[in-house]
Order: sequence, then structure tokens, then C-alpha cells
Amino acid sequence: MAKNFSKSNLIDAVANKTGFAKTNVQEMVEALIAEITIQAANGATVNVTGLGRFQQKTRKAREGRNPATGATVQIPESQYLAFKPTKPTKA
Repeated sequence: MAKNFSKSNLIDAVANKTGFAKTNVQEMVEALIAEITIQAANGATVNVTGLGRFQQKTRKAREGRNPATGATVQIPESQYLAFKPTKPTKA
């Protein structure tokens, strides 16, 4: 198995297992990713049984340093999409 498994690898694998056309699988995968992103951005927790949980989280504002100059910089609060795998998928 490959170390890096990209979205195109996922599309190919699902197309091979299901017999669906790659273009149809690509549309489904992209729709799935878009819907997870939209729902999480709207504050929902998206649970995919057997895979994990997607949730929008907030990273607090903090102070950092510019590595080139050593100057102190303020890093603003930011949002990110967090993923927590279910127990069966943990390595």
C-alpha cells in the first residue's frame, strides 16, 4: 500500500470497487468533502460512523516570533477543521 493516499487514489479505488465511472465517483467524493466542510463551518459536528468526527474548532490568538528577525508578532484567532478518528481506525 502507498504511503501517501491522495484524493485521486481514493477516487480510483472506489471506482474500481464499485464499478462506477471515475467521473461519477469524483463528483460524489467532492460533494462529500464540500458538505462536511459546509456543515462543520455552520457549527455542526459531522459524525461518519466507522471513520471519525469532523468539527470546526477555534485556535486562540497568541504571540509568536518571526524566526528571521526574532520580532514578536501577534497571531490572530483562527478557525480550523478538526478530525478525530473512531477507535477502529486508529493506528
